[in-house]
Amino acid sequence: MAEKPGHNLTNPDLWIRLVYMLIFGLLLWVARLVIGVVTLLQFLMVLFTGGDNANLRNLGQGVARWSLHAYLFLTFNTESKPFPFDDWPEIEEADSTWQRGTGKNAERADLSVSDDEDVPSFTGGGPREGESDRR
Repeated sequence: MAEKPGHNLTNPDLWIRLVYMLIFGLLLWVARLVIGVVTLLQFLMVLFTGGDNANLRNLGQGVARWSLHAYLFLTFNTESKPFPFDDWPEIEEADSTWQRGTGKNAERADLSVSDDEDVPSFTGGGPREGESDRR
């Protein structure tokens, strides 16, 4: 049997979900601020100490995973409500990609500048084999 149009207008579960969606929408706004603060603090840590902070990295990961869960709930991809109605997301402990003391990101390209050029070289070397030097 087909349901009548507007049937969901009287469904109390849908209206309760709307309240949860509004609450999680506000909490996502707060999470965005937290991520912004963590980002700024992490940058300052690397700038002044040469290495990132594992606690800030874990907090950022946790808030990011919570945000994903909240977005999945808001977009009706899951009926599972995020924390505090579920457990806080699991954190994957990871080593920093920032090499402490060297000031270099382990995944960054070589940005060396040669003596006769005033622009950085992203290749880390001269011309490839078979290529001519176009100077």
